Amino acid sequence: MTKLFRSLALLLTGLLAVSMLAGCSEDTAEDPFPANFVSATPPGGEIAANGTITINFDNPPLDVTVNVGTVTFSGKTATITGPFTPGPLALTLRWADGIQALNYIVTAPCCSPPHIIGGTVKDGDIDVDPEVINSDGKIVIEFTEEVTGNIALQTEGGDDVGWIAKVAGNIGTLALVKGRELINETVYVIVGKVTTTEGNATDIKITFVTKGKA
Repeated sequence: MTKLFRSLALLLTGLLAVSMLAGCSEDTAEDPFPANFVSATPPGGEIAANGTITINFDNPPLDVTVNVGTVTFSGKTATITGPFTPGPLALTLRWADGIQALNYIVTAPCCSPPHIIGGTVKDGDIDVDPEVINSDGKIVIEFTEEVTGNIALQTEGGDDVGWIAKVAGNIGTLALVKGRELINETVYVIVGKVTTTEGNATDIKITFVTKGKA
């Protein structure tokens, strides 16, 4: 009987040791996908009191906090919004894998939203030749300043036509997808929302009508 108890005791001791080692291994294992800071927009310098700071990571960050403002994040991008107090701003961003300090000078709130100053079509255009746009393969919108945001090409009923949208710099682009060309005698609407680096937003709605068949 004594030998049996000794054997059970040794077995339990061994199992406990294995369990402890496994636990230590899990606790000390490195995150296989750590998030590293890539860039900030703006990277520093002046920012309006109602501005927005966009932070890009190489992987989705965890436990994101900031010492000033409000932070939200989606995927690999964190967005920090104010309002910020005018004057020097020493911003510290922390997340599970690191810390990043950014320095700005906060200026008075900016109140001028971005405006459309040109592009392939204008709101209210009629008799737009769809073949010309299809041949060019894109619709372009030009803004007064650099913006971020989203645009989409839709039918009058609100259905997405399926063109590929991109907003970069002061240009918004809708690129043709083969098989989804514009057709004659149809109302199209470009909708969306864009925001300047100072945080001023404007809604986009451009309605145009393609001309009839010859």
